[in-house]
Amino acid sequence: MKLRELFSKIIALNDKEWDMLQKLLVERSFKKGEYLVSEGKVENYINLILEGSCRVYFIKNGIEYNYVIALEDDWISSYKSFTDNLPSDEYIQAVTDMKVYSVHRDSIKNLASLNLKFTILERYVVNQIINDKTERLRSFVMDTPDERYLKLLKRKPNLVQTIPLKFLATYIGITAESLSRLRKRLFQK
Repeated sequence: MKLRELFSKIIALNDKEWDMLQKLLVERSFKKGEYLVSEGKVENYINLILEGSCRVYFIKNGIEYNYVIALEDDWISSYKSFTDNLPSDEYIQAVTDMKVYSVHRDSIKNLASLNLKFTILERYVVNQIINDKTERLRSFVMDTPDERYLKLLKRKPNLVQTIPLKFLATYIGITAESLSRLRKRLFQK
């Protein structure tokens, strides 16, 4: 999807406003395995994924726990670090080669002060991030692993082709072995 089309679904921007926004978007590339942000580093960007995928995870007792898997057209950031300007307690790692458009924290603040439309745009992005995390939390409380897996396939069907099984497993809250059994059981039905 073209970038302007994507933003126009959020809010209509005239040519001058679009030019202002476009000047603040920095295209960045990450190779598979590279980090957008690491634990202990301050997140300075909100990123819109143009190509590829990434995961957000934390490590506890030497075990990685994936709690966000993001694909094209998703917004990604170590949001608490970004908003509070504090070191991140999580990692964001490219699972495949990635291209993102990034907007720096200072640019967002400046832009929002210039035009109400940019404040609306900023709130939309924040709401997307919060809604995704809220839905994820709700799913862990209300759904079984089978239901989480099926919802994930429905919402992001190409995920199983691009994300390693071990990442998907911790994302839905089970081991890789349990996910293999779950998939086998579901596909036998």
